[in-house]
Amino acid sequence: MYRHPHRIIVFIAAMAFLGACSTPIPEHAKYIPKDAVATAGINLKSFGKKIAWNVITGSKLFKEMQNRIKEKNTKDAMNGIEKAGIDFANTLFIYVKSDARFKGGNRITGLVPLSDAGQWEAYIKQIIPNATITQHGDHKEASLGLDMYVGWNKNVMIVMNVMSTSDDNADVLMGGKTSNAGSTSTDLKAISAEMEGAFKVGEENSIKGNKHFTDLELQGHDITFMLNYEQMMMKMNGDMAEKIGLSLTNEVWKDAAFTVGFDFVKGKITGDMHYYVPGLKDIGMEMGATNADKDMLDRLPNQNLDMLMSMHIAPKAVKDMLNKMNLLGTANIGLASQGLTVDNVLDAFTGDMAITMNDFSLHNEKVADNFMGQTVIHENQKPSVSITYALKLKNKDNFQKLVKLAKDLGLPATPNGFAIPIGEKDSVYILINDQYAVASNKRGNTTGFLDGSLKATKMPEAAASQVYGHPTAFFLDVQQLFKNIDPAISHSSNDSTMIMESRKLLNNISFTGGAFVQDAFSYHLDINFINTEENSIINLMDYGMKMSEAEKVKGATN
Repeated sequence: MYRHPHRIIVFIAAMAFLGACSTPIPEHAKYIPKDAVATAGINLKSFGKKIAWNVITGSKLFKEMQNRIKEKNTKDAMNGIEKAGIDFANTLFIYVKSDARFKGGNRITGLVPLSDAGQWEAYIKQIIPNATITQHGDHKEASLGLDMYVGWNKNVMIVMNVMSTSDDNADVLMGGKTSNAGSTSTDLKAISAEMEGAFKVGEENSIKGNKHFTDLELQGHDITFMLNYEQMMMKMNGDMAEKIGLSLTNEVWKDAAFTVGFDFVKGKITGDMHYYVPGLKDIGMEMGATNADKDMLDRLPNQNLDMLMSMHIAPKAVKDMLNKMNLLGTANIGLASQGLTVDNVLDAFTGDMAITMNDFSLHNEKVADNFMGQTVIHENQKPSVSITYALKLKNKDNFQKLVKLAKDLGLPATPNGFAIPIGEKDSVYILINDQYAVASNKRGNTTGFLDGSLKATKMPEAAASQVYGHPTAFFLDVQQLFKNIDPAISHSSNDSTMIMESRKLLNNISFTGGAFVQDAFSYHLDINFINTEENSIINLMDYGMKMSEAEKVKGATN
């Protein structure tokens, strides 16, 4: 399990704030093993062009962060870190790796380039005078507190947070108290062996040989992240085989990976994402070839639109996927008990579907309760929202088989669908015609969708510019969502201030894509801020400071 992982993250983040430039793929990336489950990088060159580190470290927010750190060692490590011999003109990496020596556990490891190893050693002796520094071949090692262990040579420092499987031995593993498992020195030998292996990642075992990783890093994003699906699924597959005797073919996940690069620009944060599945190329091309149906999108309720999500999932690709994963036979066996097959289910739909959320509100409502014979009036927070879900039909005869199944299961039928009570005043209405099935908690949305009368209200431009023309799309109008949230619901002026400041931060969020290009599904993310004149980093710092001030006022009044 993780043992205080926030310390290593704070430590690495503090150093990230001090950077100015870097090379596209630094030499020390060779220490990341190719079987790392997850890897993150911080491109300090890109960050340094947008905001100087002293603007961040000199800010009130950064000082507030320091003041909230209770552990003296961690706080001391953040102070004066710029004089610790660290090469702040470079890239920082963090990776997570499964380790069989720690049953069910993992390891977080940070890679920090050094400009002066002697300064780093002096820095350790300054902040932790009783630290024991030992020589191990061409590198040195030291324990920094109970959960951080470091090793360094002339060029790079490796920061390791050991994740044990039990609280009892976590401190022991990091050089702390002894336990029945053995002496502290014995456990430190195990940690040193971990560090020894971290320094000896050979070129053939390095992530620098992974094309997905190199392509991502060469794009020069501010922050990068890669999830190695092949490694993750191999472990999951092994666990499934052991526990339930079911395993998936490894061919499906060969060289599979998810990568994302984030950039902090003026007025927004952008993200470019790629989900690589080379083993599913034919399926991917089928899945990403068709955009969500435009007529379906046109019919959706758009009045006071808070959120919209749409997608096209190719039925043929779903069947091919089940077959590829050796699950098609199992699925057919499960459906046979209901007189259905996978073909019956998949052929019923085109694969087009969408969901909207409209008219969201949150306000206080006076409620009368009886308490010991007395009527007591109090306030409850009452949310209200309209949800609509639509499916486009392909083969109505096959769809009617699913409708019959629903009736057999006891769903209350109406002449053209179902009405499902969910409370004294609320119901879910499901209506069906030859083209669509639509469900909503507002009857007017179901009838308006089917007869096309909702088309009279056009989709807001901010949403329309993002949603149309993609296999997958998501749009969240943050301003519309906050529009009908009463700041007084919190019963606290400070919490109301937080609600108001949150309303001023973001405009909307969109996530679009799904096309399959060069062995990968590609997606794009935009997080748009209200203030479009400042870099998004400044926007976030300003918001963080206001939240911190509100928290301090709240703490002083409690």
